[in-house]
Amino acid sequence: MKTKSDAYVVCRNPGSIAMLVILSFSLGLLSCRQQKKSVTESNEPTRKEIPEPPENQNRGQVLLDKCLLAHGGLDRWKSYEGLEYQLNSNGKEVYQITQLKDRRAYLKSKSYEVGFDGKVAWALPDASEVPGESAVFYYNLDFYFIGIPFLLKDPGVKATYAGKATINGQPYESLKITFNPGVGFTPEDVYHLYIEPETFMLRILTYSVAYFNRENAPVNSAKLYTDYIYVDGLLMPTTMENFEWKDGAMGESKNYVRHFSEFRFLKQIPDETLFQVPEGAVIEELTQ
Repeated sequence: MKTKSDAYVVCRNPGSIAMLVILSFSLGLLSCRQQKKSVTESNEPTRKEIPEPPENQNRGQVLLDKCLLAHGGLDRWKSYEGLEYQLNSNGKEVYQITQLKDRRAYLKSKSYEVGFDGKVAWALPDASEVPGESAVFYYNLDFYFIGIPFLLKDPGVKATYAGKATINGQPYESLKITFNPGVGFTPEDVYHLYIEPETFMLRILTYSVAYFNRENAPVNSAKLYTDYIYVDGLLMPTTMENFEWKDGAMGESKNYVRHFSEFRFLKQIPDETLFQVPEGAVIEELTQ
């Protein structure tokens, strides 16, 4: 135990005072760093933060609602008019902007422009270098994958609980997503969401592509959602990688990686004329 004389010696020793100041500053800095780290970690949604939905909802909707809350909530998503971001797909840069209410869209790369004006899709100079070689197929392709799970609350979308699953040794809760006839351009599409049970975050999405094969489109592709960041309170994935999918197992990477950056949620579209069909563009009708 220190005596009064011990305290007097410390106070009279300038070197001791300096050491105390340095020690106090270091402890304060360490405390700030630890506090900052804990705040960052607390942003990750946990099961305790997700309220239980009404009991009269079916199990699929219950799981989807928990996933939506974990990603920031449907109300927050609906509070915005638009979303823009930059996409890097295997080294190719594409700017994309979508009107969230009516889904008009505009995409621009070095070699093409693609858009949807609410009635027709278009490509300039044409769709020869567009993925799928079709403006109809491509104009909302990336946006739809980015917009899941929020877009799964659109009218005519059905979410069915598909049970527990284990993929590469990791446990998931799963949802099967189907569409009513006449919903979207390809209502034959089927999606499966694999949701982390601790956080209710979407981690894996498997899907069919019915655009090219409406009758027998197999579910043979998987997207791995990683590197989530918060953008205006909403969780957005900055990396998606495609993998082979067969018999409920994820196989080798297809070496098709898409990186998203510069996300901006917009309260107002800055230039509505972007969506309009420009002179010289090739037009494609949206027909089922």
